[in-house]
Amino acid sequence: MIRSTMQLAVLPSFSRGQRLRFLVMFLAVPLSGMEVAQAASVPAGCATIHHAAQTSATGVTLDHVTVSAGGASLQASRQTLSGPDNGSAQDLADAASVVLLSALVGRHESACSNWLENEGRLAEQQLEAGRKLAIAWKNVNVRRNTLNIRSDTAQLALATTGTTATATLSLSGVTTAGVNAPSLLPSDARANFSLPVSELAALMASTGGKAKQLPAVHVTINSLTAQRDTVTLSGNGRATLTGEHDSASASGHLEIQDISGLVDRARQDSQMKVAAALILARVVSHRSGNANTWDTTWEGGVLTVNGVPLPLH
Repeated sequence: MIRSTMQLAVLPSFSRGQRLRFLVMFLAVPLSGMEVAQAASVPAGCATIHHAAQTSATGVTLDHVTVSAGGASLQASRQTLSGPDNGSAQDLADAASVVLLSALVGRHESACSNWLENEGRLAEQQLEAGRKLAIAWKNVNVRRNTLNIRSDTAQLALATTGTTATATLSLSGVTTAGVNAPSLLPSDARANFSLPVSELAALMASTGGKAKQLPAVHVTINSLTAQRDTVTLSGNGRATLTGEHDSASASGHLEIQDISGLVDRARQDSQMKVAAALILARVVSHRSGNANTWDTTWEGGVLTVNGVPLPLH
């Protein structure tokens, strides 16, 4: 399983894996016909999926999408896909929903690994042929135990530039319940990122699956913005992700507008340790206009923030 190494010290309520997994929801393409059924291609033990599908030569629309997987669930009133004519579109759509659920709740199931990798290979072939893929969910409701995440929309668009896959991911109208500090989490987020087309399958499999070994995935986050009221986090970075935590590496630049407001929110949620961590982050930050900034690197199990190494072992 690929683990994130981007150390977003300004969002301490997220684990490393949750922070990057937030950025890696994936893909889909079209079909033709109409059906109301359980998705047949999903392996036993991975997930159970139901929806009503109405498709055409240029896209597919899935209504009343329900994904159940090991105590976690995703519901969406509608899922739309656009892209090339491809007879395996519904399978790719189902894979996208499993990856979205896994990305949001951090669930990994070994029964999903090979299936997601195979669906990822199909997506790679479409992108390598110069086609564009797009997917959107409406009225998303994700649950796992006490965690409940709702989003008005979630969207992902994929294209290629040479051998590189470029992606734009956005979520809007997000509300989160069942966590210790809900007011620290963003209501809107957007990311532009890229990676080699040939590594999409590995990224999909590692997000929703649980494989012992996977090749390295090289991700470039060109821009990331997360916002809630007056608090805005933005940044960019690069990461080489592997199956081994200490062999991965990353570097990035982060900025926060109104970090004082973020500290106040942590205190309102009675998260005093989080508030103290944010205050410490502000102390070691650089000032750029109204923003506090951090340059970070992660290598060999050591996080360095603005040139100061912080061993985490």
